[in-house]
Amino acid sequence: VFQRADGGTLFLDEVAEMPLSMQTRFLRALETGEFTPVGGRSLVRSDIRLLAATHRDLTTEVSQGRFRQDLYFRLKVVVIDSPPLRERKEDIPILVATFLERFQPSGGRGVVDREAMCLLVEHDYPGNVRELMTVIQTAVNLAQGGPITIACLPKEMRRSSALTTCRRNFEGNTTLPLAEVEKRHILNVYHQSGANKSQTARLLGIGLNTLRRRLKQYGTP
Repeated sequence: VFQRADGGTLFLDEVAEMPLSMQTRFLRALETGEFTPVGGRSLVRSDIRLLAATHRDLTTEVSQGRFRQDLYFRLKVVVIDSPPLRERKEDIPILVATFLERFQPSGGRGVVDREAMCLLVEHDYPGNVRELMTVIQTAVNLAQGGPITIACLPKEMRRSSALTTCRRNFEGNTTLPLAEVEKRHILNVYHQSGANKSQTARLLGIGLNTLRRRLKQYGTP
């Protein structure tokens, strides 16, 4: 991969899983830009830009002897800390819309009802974005072209305390005028998507111009 990435960018996912014996050789290649390919006899040079990712705390891995300290400091040039999904719930509606587009059958338009969206936002996602992606892929298959409801979501999500919270949030809405229910739902999705009109329209399953008219009607920029 060093050879193939010559002159470009090499991305190593879950770099903390690299065995210590390989870490030593990897560090040497990073430091010198030279390595001997498997089965080769002569040194090969490679000029790469390296990106590495891990879900582990590398300082802990270093202190417990599972990751070389010198390699850690060699990699620690620019650090981007991406919080777990449970700490950036405002991203969930946007990710849901993205995965709906990816997994929806050609020509289809996925819709998530309000209780299901509430539950998706409230879930803690120990498996992070990959877990959300799998949940949406499964839900699309179970919905069979219809709206995604709570029944399409995994049992562990439906049995969580978040379901009670979501249902309490919507309790009594059935006695409100339909226009008010629609307004609250549109504004809720709009704010959850970070005021992104395109994403909101996709989540609601309505046209962008329709959404703009509704927001203007509600006095929302």
